[in-house]
Amino acid sequence: MAFQFAVLGSGSKGNAALFRHGGAGILIDAGLGVRSLSERLAGVGADWSRLAAVVLTHTHADHVDTGAFRRMAREGVPLYCHEAHHRALAADPGFAALDAAGLVRRYEDRPFLAPGGFRIEPVAAWHDGGPTFGFRLEAGAGGKRRGASVGYLADTGVWDDAAVEALADVEVLAVEFNHDVAMQRNSGRHPSLIARNLGDRGHLSNRQGADLVAAVLERSRPDRARHLVLLHLSAQCNRPEIALREAGEAVRQSGRQVLIHAARQSSPHPDLTFGPSRSTLWKPQAGAGRRPRRTKPRLVHAESCGFLPGFVLEGS
Repeated sequence: MAFQFAVLGSGSKGNAALFRHGGAGILIDAGLGVRSLSERLAGVGADWSRLAAVVLTHTHADHVDTGAFRRMAREGVPLYCHEAHHRALAADPGFAALDAAGLVRRYEDRPFLAPGGFRIEPVAAWHDGGPTFGFRLEAGAGGKRRGASVGYLADTGVWDDAAVEALADVEVLAVEFNHDVAMQRNSGRHPSLIARNLGDRGHLSNRQGADLVAAVLERSRPDRARHLVLLHLSAQCNRPEIALREAGEAVRQSGRQVLIHAARQSSPHPDLTFGPSRSTLWKPQAGAGRRPRRTKPRLVHAESCGFLPGFVLEGS
């Protein structure tokens, strides 16, 4: 039973990612131009006719494209968005075409089922410009079959225990590693932009992303999270090798073998094919398996650390 996860584009110039099973796919965001999105879908063996739905994280311009919305309306592909997203996009012509075709669906903060047999759980994020969400996506489960799952969280300034709980035990974990704090502070950008990116409603730094990965791995079963994908790397304030080093240290300290990928802006990468994790005997750690008490979001600043081997890296 094969599953596919492919990042079609990740960064400030456009975002989209595909999770596919059984011939049907869920697209996370449609922030690439329609021609580019069509080409990148084809590049990973998919096309518009195989999209069961698109789920929207938020309404910033690098996550939505009116041309992509128009194409979805022609192809009959529904869009799942939050009620606040619906209001924010009301004036967009492509979104209006989708809405007129009856293809706009609303989600709240509870798990929901999408066409193609996908279960989708929104994961609250903290980002400016309105409600923002990551997702836990699951497919392929039924009877005695165990399905597979992907955790996806980007465009958030902080994270909390509820996010860790939602992302635990996935096969593929995709997390934002946006910037190196020192590079951000020395970037020469306008001070307000620097403050925004470093703030609680900005973007996760490499250090924050690594700490989130460490927390998810600690909460997860030993046979899960075989792939780690680093999302939304800043072209000006980060380097793939720096992000990979921070992520690798978190994986090394967990004692696991994880293949780490730095997603790209300009081309589909990574394009992963995987199956459900094997079942293992597992004794949960104290507190694991229970939904934790919701705590105040934690903002963790970056600090330098050395590169240590002991994990598997697949770079940019």
